Order: sequence, then structure tokens, then C-alpha cells
Amino acid sequence: MSVLIVAFLVFITSYIVHFYWKVRKYPKGPFPIPVLGNLLQFPDKNIHIHFDDLAKKYGPCFTLWTPLPSVVITDYEYLKDAFVTQGEAFIQRSNRPPETLLQPHPNTGVLASSGENWRLQRRTSLKILRDFGLGRNLMEEQVMRSVHEMLTQLEGIADKKNVDMFWPIQLCVGNVINESLFGYHYKYEDAERFKTFVKVVDRHLKTAQGRIPLLIAAFPWLRHVPIIGELGYHSIKRNIEQYQTFIDEEVASQVKEYDGESEPDNFVHAYMKQMKQSGNQGLDMPNLCASVLDFWLAGMETTSNSLRWHLAYMMKYPEIQDKVRKEIFDVVGTSRLPSMSDKPNMPYTQAVIHEVQRHSNMVPMLGTHKSVEDIVVKGQNIPSGTNVFAQIWSILRNDSVFEESYKFKPERYLQKDGKTMDKAVLEKTIPFSIGKRNCVGEGLARMELFLIFSALIQKYEFVPNASVDLAPEWGAVLTTKPYTCQLIPQTE
Repeated sequence: MSVLIVAFLVFITSYIVHFYWKVRKYPKGPFPIPVLGNLLQFPDKNIHIHFDDLAKKYGPCFTLWTPLPSVVITDYEYLKDAFVTQGEAFIQRSNRPPETLLQPHPNTGVLASSGENWRLQRRTSLKILRDFGLGRNLMEEQVMRSVHEMLTQLEGIADKKNVDMFWPIQLCVGNVINESLFGYHYKYEDAERFKTFVKVVDRHLKTAQGRIPLLIAAFPWLRHVPIIGELGYHSIKRNIEQYQTFIDEEVASQVKEYDGESEPDNFVHAYMKQMKQSGNQGLDMPNLCASVLDFWLAGMETTSNSLRWHLAYMMKYPEIQDKVRKEIFDVVGTSRLPSMSDKPNMPYTQAVIHEVQRHSNMVPMLGTHKSVEDIVVKGQNIPSGTNVFAQIWSILRNDSVFEESYKFKPERYLQKDGKTMDKAVLEKTIPFSIGKRNCVGEGLARMELFLIFSALIQKYEFVPNASVDLAPEWGAVLTTKPYTCQLIPQTE
């Protein structure tokens, strides 16, 4: 027995010594304990605030142990050095939990894939999207069709004193991506299937974060423990399965009707044609379904949520709303809707859009990258195989870059003449990330934000029915609290 005890003590001592020897190789962070690392120090909500506090104590590049090491970057210059200057070293995604624990097909699609498959899926997807007009007038026309449908629906509301803008915005944005992916629009009066999908996604984004999911990611056997497993794994898995089934059914419907030869009229058809013509085994159904889901989530949820933030800020600051409307009337008038050709002549509207994105900071933490070699970022050693992720919240709330960053000040994006955009400030406003894995749909998202937001402000004054609370609801995406408003039609 004494031999076993001695052996056990030697093992424990060796493990602890090795653990803390390993800790010394990484950027300094909060003190971890063996086995658990820093897991017990995580709050259940508002993790981005916790990380921001840690950055103030340990600097803009620190390590958390969960219980494996993850490096957090909270400063623009550090992130630029990592993801741009040394971008090839950080193009991989994490191949360990929590990223992989609930993936139906690991290393598929655009967002979660790595290596050559990521390059193939991104290249194929970008080619298809460009063929369908991304960055050209065809895509603008598609967005404007959705804008007209939304405005028609709003015009038909009899009682404009108590309007919830959630579904009008959601359908407007959702129809843009739905037409691109599947070739059809949902009707406002017949969109129950769409609404069910959105509710499942919203539920997932609100429950997939927090201490319990992190514990289960670190110790997968915990998913078999009652209550803990339900809260941190099974409920999340059900949500994923539900929205994955929705996408699989939509893709299957489009695959069934496409002959593989005719000119494709949506993303699924075009991908199927690429599958047939290229013969590349990396172009297959799991990657198609994963890519479609990626574009659905990234193309709909973030943009629609951002537009709801835009309206919330305009109701909180009515004087800014009035100033945006005046610029729209001066440049566009009221006889037509704003177009992308008007954008260069509407610097204040652009500044407001940038400031809403910065101040709402709705995607506080980006997807995890993994270093593929030993790397040094601004003097900090990051060993190969380390998970690295960007804390965008801290970057966009950096007072040394954005003076009085807690204040909502659109004019920070304009030079003293009030007409010229300040490129130095714009460069460091990175809601879509930077580097080789920046958002594929950034161009479309920026187009949608400008066209939809400016059209809404041109047509209506938005007046809140209650005090506007800009404190976000916690989740993977920070959302506005529910609100209703009065819509007052506008003329010059």
C-alpha cells in the first residue's frame, strides 16, 4: 500500500511541476490550477467584460487555461501582427472542444474548416457569390427588392403606434440571403417556417455560452450528468440538430429540382454544378450543407441584429436620427430610395453606421484560431497548436483609439470638415475581423446596413414607446432588449 501511495504522490507532484513548467511558456494570465485551469474563474454571463478586466491587469495578450491553454488578444496592433502580418500561422480553426464537440461534420463549410478544405470552400463560395453579383449592381438590386417588400409591409400596418420591428427587419435581411442561397423569397404573410428557424437559432445563440458549456467542453463526460448535461450539452445539441435539419431540407429540395447542367440561379445549384464539373472530392454534400448554414447564420443573424441596434440607438438619440434624415433628404430627397451611389455623399450616415457597430459591439469574441507554428506576437511567445481568439469588445472599446469609447459619438469617424471619413479610426473598427479569415460576407453586410438603415430613416421617424435601454442581452451575439416603437411617416 505504501508503495502505491508513494507512486501516486510522485505522479501528482510530477504532473503539477510539468503543468506549471508549461504555464511559463505562455503569455502571462490569471493563475491556473492543475486539471481545472481557470474554468472556475469564468462568469456565467458577460464573459467579454471579464476578459476586458483581465486585459487591464495582464496586458493585451494573455493566457487562459480551460484547462488547455488559449491566448486572448485584446488590442488592434497585436491582432494585426497575428492575423495579418503573420496570418498564415493563424489560418487554422481549433480542432478541440468546444468548437468540435457539437459539430455534425467536423472540418466542413467555410467558418469551421481548416487547411486545404477551408481554402477550397472559401474559394468556391466566393466565386459563386461573385457570379451572383456580390460587389456589383445585381446584389444591390436584390437587396432593394427586399427593402421595397419591407416598406410595403410597414405601410400596410394600420396602427403604427405600437410596432415591433423584429420580424420586418428579420425577413428583409433573411430574404436577401435566402434568395442567394435557395432562389426564393418568403412572403410576410406566409413565413412560419422561416420564423421557426429564426427562433431556434436565437435560442441557440443565447444558451451556447457560459460556464457550464465550457466545463463540458473541457470534460465531455459531464454531459452524462443530469441537469448539467441538459443545460450545457443536450439542449444545445437539440437546437443545432433542429436548424441543421432545416438547412438540410432546403438544400435537398434545391438539389432535387436541379438537373446539374442548366444555368444555376442560386448558390446550391451553382455548388452542385461545381461538384459535377470539377470532380473534386472536397466539394460534397456535407460541405455544401455546412457552407449554406454558415452563410445563413452569418448573413442573416448578425445583420438583422445590427439593424435592430441601429434603430434602438436612433430612438435613444433622436437628434442624431434627425441629422441622418436631413442628410438623406439633402442628398436623395424623397422621390426615390437611397442607393449605393449615394453613399460617398452621405458621410454622416456612414459615420453613424460605423459608430453603432462599434458601440453595440454585438459580436464581442470571434471564432477561435489555432497557431500552426511557434510564433511571437509583439514579444509574446505563442507555441504551436495554441488556440487564439480576438476579443473584439476590448478592441472597439479602447480609449486610446476611440476617445471616450463608452460614449456614442458618430463624429469620431469624421475629420474636422465634417465631410471626410477619418481613415485612421476606420482602420481600427473591425467588427468583421481582419486577416485571411475575415468575414466572407462583409461587402454584402455593409451594403445591407447602408441601404436598409437609410431607407427606414428616410421613410419614418422612429419614436420609442418606453425608455430605451441599450444594455445588451447576453449570448454569443449581444442582442437588443425587445422594444416597440411608433412609426411616423416622413416627408421633406
